[in-house]
Amino acid sequence: MTAPPVTLRSPAELLAVIPHLLGFEPRQSIVVVALRDSKMSLTQRMDLPDRGRVEEVAHALVGRILRDLATAALLVGYEDTAGESVALIEALTHRLNARGLSVRDRIVVRDGRWRSLDCDQPSCCPPQGSPLPGSTEAASAVAEFIGAGSAPLPDRQALAAQVEPTTAASDVDQLMKRGRTARTNLSSSEVQRQLAVVWARVLTIGGGPISAADAAVALQSLTDISTRDGIASLLIPHSLDHESLPEDTQTLLREITVIGAAHTNPEADLPVGATKARLIELCQHATDDHAAPALTLLATYSWWHGDGALARVAIDRALRCDPTYRLARLLCLMLDEGLRPERS
Repeated sequence: MTAPPVTLRSPAELLAVIPHLLGFEPRQSIVVVALRDSKMSLTQRMDLPDRGRVEEVAHALVGRILRDLATAALLVGYEDTAGESVALIEALTHRLNARGLSVRDRIVVRDGRWRSLDCDQPSCCPPQGSPLPGSTEAASAVAEFIGAGSAPLPDRQALAAQVEPTTAASDVDQLMKRGRTARTNLSSSEVQRQLAVVWARVLTIGGGPISAADAAVALQSLTDISTRDGIASLLIPHSLDHESLPEDTQTLLREITVIGAAHTNPEADLPVGATKARLIELCQHATDDHAAPALTLLATYSWWHGDGALARVAIDRALRCDPTYRLARLLCLMLDEGLRPERS
């Protein structure tokens, strides 16, 4: 994830911030925080690999750091077993130093305590480690995240579970199978108006739960690529030139804006966390047969706003549902390579 502007004054504050950057509490993981001119830029997490894959994983992580034009890095290994992250930390250190990047600190976390591999002063880093910081100890470091609605989940499995179908998905599936949805052929102005009303409700923050009927209409409409891209352009202003979309899609977008999904105003300060929550809810309404477009929309929005962890779990399910879905495959590649959106 891309960090908001925040000043970290200690390793403890870094450890308090990492779950907010990832969206969950890491376990048996390596976390690499890239620094550019002493400011956090890219944060990466990977599962700790088997010993036979240490160099492969180190190579992949360092490649992403170099593409980010980082000048230094912080390395944090989260262990269940003593020493299981050290081989990867050493491999990363060697590769980063060989490319001219400094490693500012190397930290190991285990059993609720942390210690620096590069500090042998008992007064600073006791052999048994220091307790992980509580909420009050790192309040200033995490305040920006909490203010933006960040609430880290217990683990990555909990994050992935957020994009899985709920019991409501079976009702939506039945509606779609029975054809009780608006047609996605926008030649009819009335059908177009109905579709715009549905999307305005789906995208309105604080508009109440998404109904099965609205979810069915929205999910069906996303099977049309131009509609999917148009909705993405509403959610991510300036990411796509509306003029490149078909005229009927442009008309749909204007209708949605006029009807009043407040955050479709390109000049608005969009509530990113609340918008992600609406898209997650839509994905939860989708069975695997219908989920790939909505999941890819969620992943695109999350990736654009620096939430690579949510983007990854959404893309994982999208490709599980439809391994041939082209935009999901492309976004998966971009996540694999650590690429970030280009903003004008």
